[in-house]
Amino acid sequence: MRNSEVEYWDYVALEAKNYEKLMRLEKWKRVARNWLAHYADKRTKDFVLNVVDKLVKLDDSAKVLDVGCGPGKWLKILAERSGLVTAIDISPKMVFLAEERVMMERLTNVTFYVMDVSRLGFPDKTYDFVNCITVLQHVFDDNHWKRAIHEIVRVTKPNGYILLFETAPNFTIKKRTPHVAIRTMRRYEKEFRDAGASLVYWRSVDLSLPVTFFGLRGYAASFNKKVYFFFSEKNLLWTAAFLSFLSQAACFLARFIDYKLAETPLGFLSFGRILLFRKLKE
Repeated sequence: MRNSEVEYWDYVALEAKNYEKLMRLEKWKRVARNWLAHYADKRTKDFVLNVVDKLVKLDDSAKVLDVGCGPGKWLKILAERSGLVTAIDISPKMVFLAEERVMMERLTNVTFYVMDVSRLGFPDKTYDFVNCITVLQHVFDDNHWKRAIHEIVRVTKPNGYILLFETAPNFTIKKRTPHVAIRTMRRYEKEFRDAGASLVYWRSVDLSLPVTFFGLRGYAASFNKKVYFFFSEKNLLWTAAFLSFLSQAACFLARFIDYKLAETPLGFLSFGRILLFRKLKE
Protein backbone atom coordinates (compact mmCIF):
# COMPACT_ATOMS: atom_id res chain seq x y z
CA MET A 1 0.00 0.00 0.00
CA ARG A 2 1.61 3.26 -1.11
CA ASN A 3 1.38 6.17 1.31
CA SER A 4 0.79 8.70 -1.48
CA GLU A 5 -2.31 6.82 -2.68
CA VAL A 6 -3.69 6.53 0.83
CA GLU A 7 -3.14 10.25 1.46
CA TYR A 8 -4.84 11.15 -1.82
CA TRP A 9 -7.98 9.10 -1.13
CA ASP A 10 -8.09 10.28 2.47
CA TYR A 11 -8.12 13.82 1.10
CA VAL A 12 -10.94 12.94 -1.31
CA ALA A 13 -12.85 11.48 1.63
CA LEU A 14 -12.51 14.76 3.53
CA GLU A 15 -13.76 16.64 0.49
CA ALA A 16 -16.80 14.37 0.34
CA LYS A 17 -17.43 15.03 4.02
CA ASN A 18 -17.28 18.79 3.64
CA TYR A 19 -20.69 20.08 4.69
CA GLU A 20 -20.56 23.32 2.74
CA LYS A 21 -19.81 21.53 -0.52
CA LEU A 22 -22.53 19.02 0.21
CA MET A 23 -25.05 21.85 0.65
CA ARG A 24 -23.95 23.43 -2.63
CA LEU A 25 -24.45 20.08 -4.33
CA GLU A 26 -27.94 19.71 -2.86
CA LYS A 27 -28.79 23.27 -3.96
CA TRP A 28 -27.61 22.50 -7.48
CA LYS A 29 -29.72 19.35 -7.57
CA ARG A 30 -32.81 21.33 -6.62
CA VAL A 31 -32.10 23.95 -9.27
CA ALA A 32 -31.43 21.39 -11.98
CA ARG A 33 -34.81 19.71 -11.35
CA ASN A 34 -33.61 16.21 -12.15
CA TRP A 35 -32.36 17.16 -15.61
CA LEU A 36 -28.69 16.92 -16.56
CA ALA A 37 -27.45 17.17 -12.97
CA HIS A 38 -29.06 13.81 -12.19
CA TYR A 39 -28.84 12.27 -15.63
CA ALA A 40 -25.23 11.04 -15.55
CA ASP A 41 -25.57 9.38 -12.16
CA LYS A 42 -28.92 7.78 -13.01
CA ARG A 43 -27.64 6.49 -16.33
CA THR A 44 -24.66 4.75 -14.71
CA LYS A 45 -26.87 3.16 -12.06
CA ASP A 46 -29.32 2.00 -14.72
CA PHE A 47 -26.58 0.28 -16.69
CA VAL A 48 -24.94 -1.30 -13.64
CA LEU A 49 -28.27 -2.51 -12.26
CA ASN A 50 -29.15 -3.96 -15.64
CA VAL A 51 -25.99 -6.08 -15.54
CA VAL A 52 -26.39 -7.10 -11.89
CA ASP A 53 -30.08 -8.00 -12.16
CA LYS A 54 -30.23 -9.56 -15.62
CA LEU A 55 -26.82 -11.20 -16.04
CA VAL A 56 -25.24 -11.74 -12.62
CA LYS A 57 -28.53 -12.53 -10.81
CA LEU A 58 -27.44 -12.40 -7.17
CA ASP A 59 -29.40 -14.13 -4.41
CA ASP A 60 -29.36 -14.44 -0.62
CA SER A 61 -26.57 -17.02 -0.74
CA ALA A 62 -24.19 -14.80 -2.73
CA LYS A 63 -20.98 -13.42 -1.29
CA VAL A 64 -20.01 -10.07 -2.81
CA LEU A 65 -16.76 -8.08 -2.74
CA ASP A 66 -16.93 -4.32 -3.36
CA VAL A 67 -13.42 -3.21 -4.35
CA GLY A 68 -12.65 0.47 -3.79
CA CYS A 69 -15.95 1.03 -2.01
CA GLY A 70 -15.24 4.75 -1.43
CA PRO A 71 -18.03 6.39 0.60
CA GLY A 72 -20.31 3.40 -0.03
CA LYS A 73 -22.25 4.44 -3.12
CA TRP A 74 -23.01 0.87 -4.26
CA LEU A 75 -23.32 -0.88 -0.90
CA LYS A 76 -27.09 -0.56 -0.48
CA ILE A 77 -27.68 -1.95 -3.96
CA LEU A 78 -25.33 -4.88 -3.32
CA ALA A 79 -26.48 -5.59 0.23
CA GLU A 80 -30.13 -5.77 -0.77
CA ARG A 81 -29.35 -8.34 -3.46
CA SER A 82 -26.94 -10.68 -1.66
CA GLY A 83 -26.26 -12.49 1.59
CA LEU A 84 -22.92 -10.94 2.55
CA VAL A 85 -20.99 -7.93 1.25
CA THR A 86 -17.32 -7.29 1.98
CA ALA A 87 -16.23 -3.71 1.23
CA ILE A 88 -12.59 -2.66 0.95
CA ASP A 89 -10.80 0.61 0.27
CA ILE A 90 -7.20 1.74 0.44
CA SER A 91 -8.24 4.84 2.42
CA PRO A 92 -9.20 4.46 6.11
CA LYS A 93 -11.23 7.68 5.90
CA MET A 94 -13.20 6.39 2.92
CA VAL A 95 -13.99 3.25 4.90
CA PHE A 96 -15.15 5.43 7.80
CA LEU A 97 -17.53 7.33 5.50
CA ALA A 98 -18.87 4.07 4.09
CA GLU A 99 -19.42 2.69 7.59
CA GLU A 100 -21.42 5.80 8.49
CA ARG A 101 -23.54 5.38 5.38
CA VAL A 102 -24.21 1.71 6.13
CA MET A 103 -25.31 2.62 9.66
CA MET A 104 -27.70 5.29 8.36
CA GLU A 105 -29.17 2.84 5.84
CA ARG A 106 -29.36 0.12 8.52
CA LEU A 107 -27.55 -2.51 6.49
CA THR A 108 -26.48 -5.46 8.64
CA ASN A 109 -24.72 -7.70 6.11
CA VAL A 110 -21.74 -5.49 5.23
CA THR A 111 -18.21 -5.80 6.64
CA PHE A 112 -15.25 -3.47 6.00
CA TYR A 113 -11.49 -3.73 5.60
CA VAL A 114 -8.77 -1.22 4.78
CA MET A 115 -6.98 -3.06 2.01
CA ASP A 116 -4.98 -2.67 -1.21
CA VAL A 117 -6.60 -4.33 -4.22
CA SER A 118 -3.23 -5.76 -5.29
CA ARG A 119 -2.86 -7.57 -1.95
CA LEU A 120 -6.25 -9.00 -1.08
CA GLY A 121 -6.24 -10.79 2.26
CA PHE A 122 -8.93 -13.32 1.34
CA PRO A 123 -8.74 -17.04 0.47
CA ASP A 124 -8.99 -18.25 -3.11
CA LYS A 125 -12.48 -18.71 -4.59
CA THR A 126 -14.32 -16.73 -1.89
CA TYR A 127 -16.72 -14.44 -3.77
CA ASP A 128 -19.54 -15.03 -6.23
CA PHE A 129 -19.40 -11.45 -7.50
CA VAL A 130 -16.77 -8.70 -7.41
CA ASN A 131 -17.89 -5.10 -7.94
CA CYS A 132 -15.02 -2.88 -9.11
CA ILE A 133 -16.43 0.44 -10.36
CA THR A 134 -13.92 3.11 -11.52
CA VAL A 135 -11.11 1.62 -9.42
CA LEU A 136 -8.48 0.05 -11.70
CA GLN A 137 -8.29 3.23 -13.79
CA HIS A 138 -6.68 4.90 -10.77
CA VAL A 139 -3.86 2.33 -10.68
CA PHE A 140 -1.10 3.95 -12.74
CA ASP A 141 1.68 1.39 -12.34
CA ASP A 142 1.17 -1.41 -14.88
CA ASN A 143 2.67 -4.12 -12.67
CA HIS A 144 0.44 -3.07 -9.77
CA TRP A 145 -2.54 -3.01 -12.16
CA LYS A 146 -1.80 -6.54 -13.36
CA ARG A 147 -1.38 -7.83 -9.81
CA ALA A 148 -4.70 -6.25 -8.87
CA ILE A 149 -6.48 -8.05 -11.72
CA HIS A 150 -4.93 -11.39 -10.82
CA GLU A 151 -5.89 -10.89 -7.17
CA ILE A 152 -9.48 -10.06 -8.09
CA VAL A 153 -9.75 -13.19 -10.23
CA ARG A 154 -8.05 -15.30 -7.55
CA VAL A 155 -10.66 -14.51 -4.88
CA THR A 156 -13.57 -15.02 -7.31
CA LYS A 157 -15.29 -18.40 -7.39
CA PRO A 158 -15.30 -20.41 -10.64
CA ASN A 159 -18.23 -19.16 -12.76
CA GLY A 160 -18.32 -16.02 -10.57
CA TYR A 161 -18.64 -12.56 -12.13
CA ILE A 162 -16.43 -9.46 -12.03
CA LEU A 163 -17.93 -6.08 -12.99
CA LEU A 164 -15.79 -3.12 -14.04
CA PHE A 165 -16.57 0.42 -15.16
CA GLU A 166 -13.49 2.11 -16.61
CA THR A 167 -12.62 5.20 -18.61
CA ALA A 168 -12.12 4.38 -22.29
CA PRO A 169 -9.50 5.83 -24.67
CA ASN A 170 -10.85 8.85 -26.52
CA PHE A 171 -9.35 11.69 -28.50
CA THR A 172 -10.05 14.25 -25.73
CA ILE A 173 -10.19 12.18 -22.56
CA LYS A 174 -6.48 12.15 -21.69
CA LYS A 175 -6.31 15.93 -21.55
CA ARG A 176 -9.39 16.18 -19.31
CA THR A 177 -8.58 13.27 -16.96
CA PRO A 178 -4.87 13.40 -16.00
CA HIS A 179 -5.66 11.55 -12.75
CA VAL A 180 -6.82 8.45 -14.63
CA ALA A 181 -4.73 5.74 -16.31
CA ILE A 182 -6.51 5.02 -19.58
CA ARG A 183 -6.18 1.51 -21.00
CA THR A 184 -7.95 -0.11 -23.93
CA MET A 185 -10.66 -2.71 -23.57
CA ARG A 186 -8.36 -5.12 -25.38
CA ARG A 187 -5.75 -4.75 -22.62
CA TYR A 188 -8.32 -5.44 -19.92
CA GLU A 189 -9.64 -8.42 -21.84
CA LYS A 190 -6.14 -9.89 -22.31
CA GLU A 191 -5.06 -9.42 -18.69
CA PHE A 192 -8.25 -10.92 -17.29
CA ARG A 193 -7.97 -13.82 -19.74
CA ASP A 194 -4.39 -14.44 -18.58
CA ALA A 195 -5.67 -14.39 -14.98
CA GLY A 196 -8.40 -16.92 -15.79
CA ALA A 197 -11.54 -14.89 -16.63
CA SER A 198 -13.28 -14.17 -19.92
CA LEU A 199 -15.21 -11.11 -21.10
CA VAL A 200 -18.90 -12.02 -21.41
CA TYR A 201 -20.53 -8.59 -21.82
CA TRP A 202 -19.61 -4.96 -22.40
CA ARG A 203 -21.37 -1.74 -23.22
CA SER A 204 -20.31 1.85 -23.72
CA VAL A 205 -21.07 4.63 -21.25
CA ASP A 206 -20.68 8.41 -21.66
CA LEU A 207 -21.11 8.31 -25.44
CA SER A 208 -23.14 11.48 -24.96
CA LEU A 209 -20.53 13.22 -22.78
CA PRO A 210 -19.94 16.20 -25.13
CA VAL A 211 -23.70 16.81 -25.35
CA THR A 212 -24.11 16.47 -21.58
CA PHE A 213 -21.15 18.75 -20.86
CA PHE A 214 -22.30 21.62 -23.05
CA GLY A 215 -25.88 21.21 -21.87
CA LEU A 216 -24.78 21.51 -18.26
CA ARG A 217 -22.75 24.61 -19.01
CA GLY A 218 -25.71 26.23 -20.72
CA TYR A 219 -28.07 25.33 -17.91
CA ALA A 220 -25.68 26.58 -15.24
CA ALA A 221 -25.25 29.85 -17.13
CA SER A 222 -29.00 30.38 -17.28
CA PHE A 223 -29.14 30.34 -13.45
CA ASN A 224 -25.97 32.33 -12.87
CA LYS A 225 -26.79 35.62 -11.07
CA LYS A 226 -24.31 37.67 -13.06
CA VAL A 227 -25.64 36.32 -16.32
CA TYR A 228 -29.23 36.86 -15.17
CA PHE A 229 -28.66 40.53 -14.26
CA PHE A 230 -26.79 41.13 -17.50
CA PHE A 231 -29.70 39.72 -19.48
CA SER A 232 -32.18 41.71 -17.35
CA GLU A 233 -30.44 45.02 -18.02
CA LYS A 234 -30.24 44.27 -21.72
CA ASN A 235 -33.83 42.98 -21.88
CA LEU A 236 -32.51 39.64 -23.05
CA LEU A 237 -34.27 37.35 -20.61
CA TRP A 238 -35.29 35.19 -23.52
CA THR A 239 -31.60 34.29 -23.87
CA ALA A 240 -31.53 32.83 -20.37
CA ALA A 241 -34.72 30.93 -21.13
CA PHE A 242 -33.17 29.66 -24.36
CA LEU A 243 -30.10 28.41 -22.47
CA SER A 244 -32.39 26.54 -20.10
CA PHE A 245 -34.28 25.07 -23.04
CA LEU A 246 -31.00 23.95 -24.61
CA SER A 247 -30.11 22.04 -21.46
CA GLN A 248 -33.42 20.17 -21.58
CA ALA A 249 -32.89 19.38 -25.24
CA ALA A 250 -29.37 18.17 -24.41
CA CYS A 251 -30.77 15.85 -21.76
CA PHE A 252 -33.25 14.26 -24.17
CA LEU A 253 -30.56 13.93 -26.84
CA ALA A 254 -28.09 12.44 -24.35
CA ARG A 255 -30.67 9.90 -23.22
CA PHE A 256 -31.32 8.82 -26.82
CA ILE A 257 -27.59 8.52 -27.54
CA ASP A 258 -26.76 6.56 -24.39
CA TYR A 259 -29.75 4.24 -24.31
CA LYS A 260 -30.21 3.64 -28.05
CA LEU A 261 -26.85 4.12 -29.78
CA ALA A 262 -24.33 3.03 -27.14
CA GLU A 263 -24.56 -0.67 -28.01
CA THR A 264 -24.05 -0.04 -31.72
CA PRO A 265 -20.58 0.26 -33.33
CA LEU A 266 -20.68 3.94 -32.31
CA GLY A 267 -20.03 2.71 -28.76
CA PHE A 268 -16.30 2.64 -29.49
CA LEU A 269 -16.40 6.45 -29.47
CA SER A 270 -17.57 6.46 -25.85
CA PHE A 271 -15.68 7.91 -22.88
CA GLY A 272 -16.32 4.93 -20.59
CA ARG A 273 -17.17 1.24 -20.69
CA ILE A 274 -18.80 -1.33 -18.47
CA LEU A 275 -17.05 -4.71 -18.64
CA LEU A 276 -18.37 -7.97 -17.19
CA PHE A 277 -15.96 -10.89 -16.81
CA ARG A 278 -16.66 -14.45 -15.71
CA LYS A 279 -14.09 -16.67 -14.07
CA LEU A 280 -13.50 -19.86 -16.00
CA LYS A 281 -14.21 -23.29 -14.60
CA GLU A 282 -11.12 -25.15 -13.44
